[in-house]
Formats: sequence, structure tokens, C-alpha cells
Amino acid sequence: MTETTDWANWKRNCSFSQDFLQKLFSCATSTVTARPFHFIAQSIVPGSGVGGGGRYEYDPDAKNGTQNQLVATSVITIRQFWFADLALNSQIPVVADWNPSQQALAFDFYARNRSMPTLPFYGIGPNTNVNDSVKFSERDTRAGIAMSTPVPKISWLSAGATFEGLWPSIAGVAGQDIVSIQKEYTEQTAPGLASQPPFVHTQVFLGPHKRFAERFEINYRVAYDFFHDSETGHYSFQRLETHLEHRFYPEKKKHGGAIEQNYFSFMWRYSVSQASSGNAVPFYLQETLGGSDIDNEPSLRAFKDYRFRGPDLMAVQAEYDRKLCQECAPCKPGVMRTVCDHLGLLVNYDAGKVALRKSDLDFSDMHQSFGGGVAIYLGKDVVFRMAVALGGGEGTHPYFGIANFLP
Repeated sequence: MTETTDWANWKRNCSFSQDFLQKLFSCATSTVTARPFHFIAQSIVPGSGVGGGGRYEYDPDAKNGTQNQLVATSVITIRQFWFADLALNSQIPVVADWNPSQQALAFDFYARNRSMPTLPFYGIGPNTNVNDSVKFSERDTRAGIAMSTPVPKISWLSAGATFEGLWPSIAGVAGQDIVSIQKEYTEQTAPGLASQPPFVHTQVFLGPHKRFAERFEINYRVAYDFFHDSETGHYSFQRLETHLEHRFYPEKKKHGGAIEQNYFSFMWRYSVSQASSGNAVPFYLQETLGGSDIDNEPSLRAFKDYRFRGPDLMAVQAEYDRKLCQECAPCKPGVMRTVCDHLGLLVNYDAGKVALRKSDLDFSDMHQSFGGGVAIYLGKDVVFRMAVALGGGEGTHPYFGIANFLP
């Protein structure tokens, strides 16, 4: 069998006959990036625990500049959460003077499933009690197509759409000292508990993005979603999602250009849902704040995961990330250089609230959180964060985040 370059690199980087500490990170990098197959150490959703699995990537020969990739991923965690995904990704280059970022026309065809046997539920609204939590299980199955494209003649704007089918399933949880959701909640207090119909989900979005003078960057995403209950129509609703991120890179490299790993970021998020008279937004499709949400996005890190849930949401976040050193030329090979290359610091502040009506979304009575910690880098990417957050009035909350390699 012909030996691939990636596997040859993996065997060389994971040979610990000498320079063990220096090779440890090289071995870890090769283990999670080797192709066509590599291992994944990954959580699936907050509370799932860390698990492991693998990813297989097949790249057929490019034709007419088009790059296609078939990706199969599977992960299972120590708490029996599991994830499986099969996707075909296609990238068609758009070469034009108005597209200096060389953003491609992208198509993703996918089918995926998440099985989540135990998730917490604290009720709906901004004033729920942390001591009143119950448990439920959820299976989230979906398949569809997503596409994105640069907008012709407008270099700072992209657009896209998603069309997919959703097949959710909600159930109770049995076990000693566990309070299942059906014991405390009904269809009136947790809409969607009685039945979970298939949905047709359509989303359209615009993505303004711009880099200014090397130091400033904006990445916006404004999306509108249509969730159609394909059985009774009772759970059909619409949602407006706005995510605005601003970054400032304060440090420059010796030979020019900003240090990408060191930045201040400020994010504003606003999401409101609307259902027709007599309809309801299912609780399992509502927004959450606290710890991290179902997509592993951090928010109000001083609170437990999924702590606040509601159809409407507003949140602001400020964060400073800094890798200890971008270049380590003065450092001698050894422990200090290894630490310098792979360790970073972060501090953050979060504020936000959920609401039952969009008219209640304002800057009064927002829950707040602040904290800091360390980050582990492999190359230029953060693969793990460990931080402590406080200020929420519900104790100190440790935050552990493994980089989300899942779709």
C-alpha cells in the first residue's frame, strides 16, 4: 500500500525517542489533522462530556477548478451522547476583481443526527429558578442543502440559504434522583412536549464582512428563518437572527501585518421569534443563554448551560484573547518555547436576557458574567479553553470548551 504524506508525518511526529515534550504537540496535531482519516477528541453539546471518534475525508480530483469533498464523521462521548454526519461539500472558485477575498460559491449536502440522552430544562422565561431543573432527552435528525456565495460586485457582502428537513424527538429521562420533564411540565408550560412533528426549515441570510486598515474587522450575519410544522401547522413560526461581531487587532508582527491570535472582540446578538395566533414556538427550538448553547456557542458563562430559555433573546459579549507569543525567535528549544507556542490567555464579559415578548428585550435587568482563563493552541487555532466565570449570583462556574470540529 502506498504511504500517504500525512501518515508518514504522523509516524515521524509521534516517534518519542527524543524531544518528548516538543513532539507531544506535533503528534497531537498530526493525530487530529492526518488525512484521509483522523481521530477526533470532541464534545457534542454542552453537558455531553468529552468523547472520541473519527473523520474520513475523501477528495476526488478537482474538475474545472471545482473542489469536492466527501466527509463522514462519527463521535460518541463518555455520557453516551453520539453524533453522526455524512456531507458532500463543493467549492466553486469565483475569480473576479470584485472578489479580492476569493470567497467561493459553496454547496453543502448533508445528513446528520445528534442523540442527547440527558439535557437540563429550567423552564421558559428570564426569571426561572436554578433549583427547579428537570431532565429530558432529545434526538435531532436533519438533512438538507446549504449554500453561500459572494454577492457580485460587492466585495464585502456574502449571501446564502439553507433548506432542510428536521425530525426532532423529545422524551423523558428515567433514573434515580432524576426528575423527568413530564413530571413537572405540560404542553402549556413547555410547548412541544406533547408532540414533535417533522419540520421544513428554510433560512436566508446576508453576511456583511470587512477588514479595515489591517487592524479592524467586522463579521455580521443577519438571517431569517421559516420553521414549518408539516403535520398540523401548530408549531410553525418565523425567526429573525442578528449576530454582529467586531474585532480589533492591537499588535503587529515585526515584518508587518496584524497578529491574528491577539484581539479584542465585541459581539451583539439579537433574536426574535414570531408565531401566528394559536401557534407556539417549541421549547426545544427556542434560544438559550448560559454556559454554552446547543451549538457550543458561549454566553453568560457564569451560569449553567442552557440556564435561560425563551423565544426571544438579546446578548452582548466582550472578550480579549492573547497567545503568549506569536513568534518565539529569542526562545531556546525546550519547555519554555513549547509553552510559548501553545498557551494563551483570555478574559471576557457577557450580558444578556431572554424574553417571552420582543418588547421586553432592552438593556434593563440583564444577567451579567465576567471571568478569564487559558487557551491551548495547535498552530493558529484554539483547540481548548479552560476558564472560570462569576458575577451571575449563582456561584462560580468553571468553563471548559473543546474547539467544535463538528458541522
